[in-house]
Formats: sequence, structure tokens, C-alpha cells
Amino acid sequence: MDALDTDGFVVLPHLLDAAALAGVRAAMADALHRDGPRGPGGTLHVDGLRGPAVEAVWTAPPLVAAVEHLLGPGARRGELHVRAPHPGFGAQALHADFAGPPPPDAPHVAVAVVALVDVAEDGGATRVVPGTHRWNRTAPARTVDRAWPGERRIPLAAGSALVFDGHLWHSGTRNGSDRRRDALQVTWRRG
Repeated sequence: MDALDTDGFVVLPHLLDAAALAGVRAAMADALHRDGPRGPGGTLHVDGLRGPAVEAVWTAPPLVAAVEHLLGPGARRGELHVRAPHPGFGAQALHADFAGPPPPDAPHVAVAVVALVDVAEDGGATRVVPGTHRWNRTAPARTVDRAWPGERRIPLAAGSALVFDGHLWHSGTRNGSDRRRDALQVTWRRG
């Protein structure tokens, strides 16, 4: 967990086993069937994702430990969305998920991206700029499809998670694969 302090992120391999992963995928398919796809730029945003498999994501011990490391034991659940860019979509500018400068004492937001499919570096992987969670600067504009010094693209196997400080500069990258890049994006706030 030291990487959360120094770099602002950590990868949790194999957070979901095969059964949990299948359950989350089924819940996502049900939500898409019920609500239909929404969102600009080929990205699906699905609300109302529920069920035991989804609850297992919120309560997975390694994920809870990472969030409590960042936010303390009183962290409150925030939002859960599906981010699923189609091929050719998903590129974002670098940004932080908490507006304003990082607080001097501790972060206010934690984020997890849980891969529902294998995601390669060129397949729309989340990029992060290590250490920026400690900078007192806003992320630069006009960084869609533009590399930033020191950035890292984080490939994830299906069922693995990238957990990061909400003050860390990060973004989705363009999905260069031939299939949708399905992932859950889960947030927590300091209690």
C-alpha cells in the first residue's frame, strides 16, 4: 500500500474471481437491457447496477483495505458507473476527480477502476501521472491523445483493479482494440 502514498495508485490483481466477474458482467447486461446505453463518444454510462456480485466489489477485502489506507475507516460510498468505450473512443484529458488543490492532511476521494475485460496499454488503459496527487496544481488542458512526461498506462487483466487517490492526474485513453472496454468505476469519499 506504500505505492498509494508515493505514486498515488496501486494495482490489485485478481480482485474478482471468475464467479464474481461473471456476476458483475450479468448485472451490467441486465442494466443495459433495462436502461439502454447512454453517454457521448461511444462510452456507456449505466446507473442502477445492483445485486450480490456488485455488492461483492464494494466489500472485497483488498479494495476495502486500499480505500481505508487512503481515506480512513469512515469512508463513504460514492458512485458506481460502468465506463465502456467502444473501439476508437474513450480518450480523455488528464484530470483529477477532486476539484481544488490536494488537502495537506489526507485525500478526500478514492477511485477504483475494475476491469471487466482484459485491457492492454493500447486498448484504452487508464493512464496515471505518478506523484501528481501531491502537487498543488490543476491538471493541464488539451491532453487528449497527447502523452505527458512520466505518465504510465496501466494494463489490467479482467477482474483486476486500479485504485488511486482522487487527486491523482489520470484519464481514460483511446480504445485501440476491436471490442468494448468494459470497466466499473467506483468512488468513495472521506467520511
